Amino acid sequence: MTKNINTRKYNILFIALCIWVTSCRGTDNAITDENNNNGGPFNVIVNLAGAEIEESPLAKAAIEGSKANATGIQQFVVPFDGISNATVTLIPERPVSGTQASINPVAGTPSITELGNNIKYNVAVYRTDGSFVDEKTFTYKTNNTNDQEGFMLNGGQTYTFVAYSVNSTSTVPAVTNTPRTLATDKLSSVNGDLMYFKQTMMVSGNGNNYISVVLKHKFTKITTIIDATGVGNVSLVNNARISPVGTSADIKLSDGSLTYNGLGANTQVLNFKTIGSQKVTSDTNLLISNNDKNANPARLDIGTLIVGGTPQDNFSVNNINITPGNQYNLVVKLGPCRKELYREYFEMFYPGGSSGPPVTKTLTLAPTDLGLIFDIYNLDDSFNLTINGIQIAQDEIHFAGSSGIVFADGSKYESGGIPKVWFMTGSRDKPVVRVVINRDGKVYMYGSKASGGRLYPLALTPGNSFNTVTWNTTAINTIVSQVLGTGATLIKGDAIGIQSTPCTP
Repeated sequence: MTKNINTRKYNILFIALCIWVTSCRGTDNAITDENNNNGGPFNVIVNLAGAEIEESPLAKAAIEGSKANATGIQQFVVPFDGISNATVTLIPERPVSGTQASINPVAGTPSITELGNNIKYNVAVYRTDGSFVDEKTFTYKTNNTNDQEGFMLNGGQTYTFVAYSVNSTSTVPAVTNTPRTLATDKLSSVNGDLMYFKQTMMVSGNGNNYISVVLKHKFTKITTIIDATGVGNVSLVNNARISPVGTSADIKLSDGSLTYNGLGANTQVLNFKTIGSQKVTSDTNLLISNNDKNANPARLDIGTLIVGGTPQDNFSVNNINITPGNQYNLVVKLGPCRKELYREYFEMFYPGGSSGPPVTKTLTLAPTDLGLIFDIYNLDDSFNLTINGIQIAQDEIHFAGSSGIVFADGSKYESGGIPKVWFMTGSRDKPVVRVVINRDGKVYMYGSKASGGRLYPLALTPGNSFNTVTWNTTAINTIVSQVLGTGATLIKGDAIGIQSTPCTP
């Protein structure tokens, strides 16, 4: 019973001094309980307080070309699909809150987070001349007495304590070099969640000494969030990755400095857990690299990102500066938020026969501040659009045999398993062809490779090109759809006016 009471007393003493110890980690003074000397096997008691992220200037977490603010949050705007932009924000996570800072005398110091139960960590001890004394493996919260284990060291002498872990319940990296000294000891080829702590302390001979271990993360953790709230569902995130990163790193126990292995040879692939909603989040990824923007900048690449049915291939953000030891959220926010102001159905049919003048249909549409989407569900097999007197393409856009238009990836209609366009049938959610005219009059076209399939970017063949048209954001728009009367011809679809709207959380 007496031992249990004493254990609780030591724990209360440790908790009361934990914040002070963290802020004064550079001191050589020991924390002692001079009234207690119960003859136990240890006079230096190791307590693992938890872990924290590296303390570093928030301004280092930047994207080149963007403007810093007082919080260190940086933003960079990337064009998306003509109507949308992507605002990419790199946010360093700082767990300290305003309330914590007001009650904590070390304002701005990150709060300590508790590790999971049964996490293993090593503590190595060295004399002032760097010679090795002892090393033990501890297991966090394995039982009520484990946190009170430690070392028996000489009173009146100064020692350096180095702790490290990879946040694992099963393994701790090992120092393999011999002979062991503080100057030469290192961990090699570490690829887990490396954490490190070092403190030099004089051990008192009058009672128990307490060392508070607060491990610092040495690698970077990053979570990527794609937020298309108010824009559309995220239906595909393909080949998303952050690079360059290393395969592992070596760490010197004397100062915690890192040497990266295989830097640039590895790419961290992002796995998005849930697709099909307006906001999707990746797993938290561990980056083993120092992505300084002046020497080794990181980049985010997404092979294909589809939002609201419209694809964006080769989406990328360059020159990202990521500081090791920090934890970040990388948020890709699509905007502006929008709504369908109207959706007007149209249909044109020419039964065939001798060539004649173009078949046309005129739509009179209200102004919108973001532009127009022209979704086609059936097409046989050419068309053009005239927007307020200007054709979207110089010449009629012919789909037969891909004579006038091809997919941007090089594939073609009627080739490689892609059917003729007039054999395909689309729907409201899965059009066969989509034409996007943004508020600036820029034209973008997308096509499906199968009935009910997703859209892919299209490109006109040489000799034809898109024009920049005039889209009225405050006046009536006149749209004339045109089909050349050569053989049977059909076009069905919707004209959709896109209007911005306030975003909701």
